Amino acid sequence: MLFGVSGIYFVTHRRRSNRMLKLLIKWLSTSEPSNKFRAELDLMFWGTQHSRFIRKRFQRRIFYVYNCDVSHLADIHPTVLFPHPCGIVIGSQAKVEKGCRIYQQVTIGSNFDSDNSMAHVSENTYIGSGAKIIGGISIGKNCYVGANAVITKNVADNSSIVGDNKSITAR
Repeated sequence: MLFGVSGIYFVTHRRRSNRMLKLLIKWLSTSEPSNKFRAELDLMFWGTQHSRFIRKRFQRRIFYVYNCDVSHLADIHPTVLFPHPCGIVIGSQAKVEKGCRIYQQVTIGSNFDSDNSMAHVSENTYIGSGAKIIGGISIGKNCYVGANAVITKNVADNSSIVGDNKSITAR
């Protein structure tokens, strides 16, 4: 049987439709931009596994509404927060672990000179506005990446990073 919600149609199957209905209710019932963005990301990732139409629909919506380019192949934990979801770019091979906060204009992408690998951001990392994390590097646990920082080298746990690869490890 076919149901439609806001122009989205899906076939009811027990497991798939239960998760889909929960995500749609979450998406429709919130008006907070960061929560709505998170719900749309969850719907896009759900669509990656189950429905190409839904994935494309929400990937385009995220791009046009929030001006964010988040790959459906990126590995983003469900507890990652996006307090100001605008202008964020996350590439296909990026991995962001639980408890991270990503602010506006952040880019997590690849370096054109290397093998196209992307960053691995560990748990509880704060990434400030305009930060650029480039290449196949890893950001340690409990790190703070300052606003407009450019990172192209690995970062140790419990570090603060400001400017261009300048690390302040004592916190």
